[in-house]
Amino acid sequence: MTDLEGYLVVETRADRPGLVRVFSTPQNPTPSDFEATDPSRPLIRYVAFFPALHVARMHAQTALRRGMVDAEAGLYRTDPVTAVAAVDAIDLSHRRVYLAPEIESDPAFAAAREQRRRRQRLANRIWTIVGVLAIILLVLFAQIPVF
Repeated sequence: MTDLEGYLVVETRADRPGLVRVFSTPQNPTPSDFEATDPSRPLIRYVAFFPALHVARMHAQTALRRGMVDAEAGLYRTDPVTAVAAVDAIDLSHRRVYLAPEIESDPAFAAAREQRRRRQRLANRIWTIVGVLAIILLVLFAQIPVF
């Protein structure tokens, strides 16, 4: 494993309602991290392996920017379903390692993830069209004789 790949984790804490933490780590969290009985301990909601971890973290930060509380700590004011949908919909190669059962069974999760993916596809199409138009203009202007 290189220093560019690792895990993107979404976690919540019972003593911090309404806040979600998204952070990166080189190690896969252990199964004991998924079951927090102590309210002061974080509860992991989602883990995914990304070959381009820094890029994935930037995409997550961009997707959740409106709820940003502390960029350095990765804290966002949002619900876990929205945060997990934002990270899972990142248009980069990744492998889901863990998804909390209560989020996976929530119909809002699938809807939010699909909405984000549709928005990303639309943006990609728009930028592709802009690129094609730019190339066409360059070719046209290259053929205009200069006096």
